[in-house]
Amino acid sequence: MRKLLVASGNKGKLREFKTILEGIIEVLSPDEAGLEFKDVEEGTDYAENARMKVEVYADAFDGLICGEDSGLEIDTLDGKPGPLSARYGGEEIPHRQKCRMILDELKEVVMYDRTARFRATIALVGGKKVETFEGVLEGWIGFEYSGTEGFGYDPIFIPKGFSRTNAELGMGIKNRISHRAKAIQKLAEYLKE
Repeated sequence: MRKLLVASGNKGKLREFKTILEGIIEVLSPDEAGLEFKDVEEGTDYAENARMKVEVYADAFDGLICGEDSGLEIDTLDGKPGPLSARYGGEEIPHRQKCRMILDELKEVVMYDRTARFRATIALVGGKKVETFEGVLEGWIGFEYSGTEGFGYDPIFIPKGFSRTNAELGMGIKNRISHRAKAIQKLAEYLKE
């Protein structure tokens, strides 16, 4: 079976890739490929960050490599945190605290103005060719931190069509509707071709 290196150290993201691409391609983390994980996110948008992640491993891995970058975009905050989602408020701050910061920033904002979306972009490199795949999940920011499944901003994000946060929906539902799942499904279709 062909191998795909996913340039990520995030266990939650890797689990999504492995689940959705099972039977299509063998997914490897840098650690599983015997490589040191290097976190590179210095670009100005998701696609640039995703490509930069791939470039780190281009000379060290012989095969398909993909990088993924994603973030939360809150309309009333002019699209922030966006591509800086992982570093919002500081790199060392845990995500639970980042969620609390956002809830504090929005405490006076009414439900109709709390619209947001998760956006994910995957860059796939094989040889000299780069393909990109994007997924978006629309929704809004809730009023409290709720749920234990998922990671990152899942406990404050309520997807459109649901009344519970991503962290309350369970991984089965989340893996079907998430921004990353949509991008990975597009990648899966491409790999099948």
